Amino acid sequence: MSAALLRSDATALAAVATLLGPDPAAGLDGADGPDRPAPAERAYAVLPRRSRPRYLVPVDGRHARGAHIRPGAGAAQAATRLALRTALRTGIGRVLPDRLLVDDGDAHHPGLRRHLATLLDRDDIDLAIALGAPRPNRKPVVQAIGADGGTVAWVKVGVDTHTDELVAHEIDALQAVAGRDPSVVTPPLLASGTWQGHPLLALGHIEMSESAGELDLPPSAIRAIAGPTADEDVVNSAWWRALEAAPDGDGAVATLLAALRPDVAGRRWAFGRWHGDLAPWNATWEGDRLLAWDWERSHTPVPLGLDLFHNRVQVAVVRDGVGVPDALRAAAAAETETLVALGYAADDAPLLARAYAVTLRSRYASDALHGPLGPCAPIAAGIDADPTLGREAVA
Repeated sequence: MSAALLRSDATALAAVATLLGPDPAAGLDGADGPDRPAPAERAYAVLPRRSRPRYLVPVDGRHARGAHIRPGAGAAQAATRLALRTALRTGIGRVLPDRLLVDDGDAHHPGLRRHLATLLDRDDIDLAIALGAPRPNRKPVVQAIGADGGTVAWVKVGVDTHTDELVAHEIDALQAVAGRDPSVVTPPLLASGTWQGHPLLALGHIEMSESAGELDLPPSAIRAIAGPTADEDVVNSAWWRALEAAPDGDGAVATLLAALRPDVAGRRWAFGRWHGDLAPWNATWEGDRLLAWDWERSHTPVPLGLDLFHNRVQVAVVRDGVGVPDALRAAAAAETETLVALGYAADDAPLLARAYAVTLRSRYASDALHGPLGPCAPIAAGIDADPTLGREAVA
């Protein structure tokens, strides 16, 4: 499947149909003659519409009732998606006009659903597929749903070198973090392998209560995710050197680093792992345990505490429409106490906001090698607009 086809709404459904069908590279071993049975097709409703595909859900109400439609970042979106979830339980998928027919394959040349049924040892599953908006890391996130409506597994499949790396990163992160600290719960790794030549990751379901509200992150949670830390001189750290070596097509990362260098010269910070996409839509609390999923952006080493900034900045920008520089300044002010508890000086807070900004901007520079940034483009532009966050305002 061409990843370029998936990154455009106009061609995404054709790409998904190929991904869900039998592996074209496997060949049919002569079974494509007149004696081959007709393809067993399965129907999926396309939401919200064919011209803007974001989800594919089974038309069968038994499975559709379990389809997970994410709540969205705003109250209106959350209410709309809650109503849609309720409607799917009634079997509305059977009458929705926009559908995609997929070749389910057979025992010898299975489609993805059949392949997962074998991998998970559940022959009663059907699939719901979340696509999200067009962007460089767009790839299907597949929910395997049993006939009882319960989630059997969450499956990620790479579609090109970029998304292959993200799936591999998630596997590595989960293996590093799982069970290391009982206060952080990760989805269990059920299986890994390949599909159509790309890595496949199947994760167990953890009960979660998604929210677009606030996610409280105390120092203990940040330390639990970070694992062992090491103090380094900031400008000579492995993190800094990695940013200097990473792709930087328009020089934005170099500009941010040049502006940051004189302000962090001589400082020593603690470095460890971060989740990389920690926000209310990817984590929730269950008592004193943090349940966190979507670890594909997790890396180490980064300055301790960058997850604090991602959590606050993404909510402010995506949910509340705050400008990026203002969101970064507000996050520095709001998280100063937590950062001090993590061992920082109070005046490190605005510098860590800029460290987060350059880390995120480097991510976008790497993503941009694979296509337009889509919904992330305004965030990248907001970071570029104020490389020092108005140094005088936060000093």
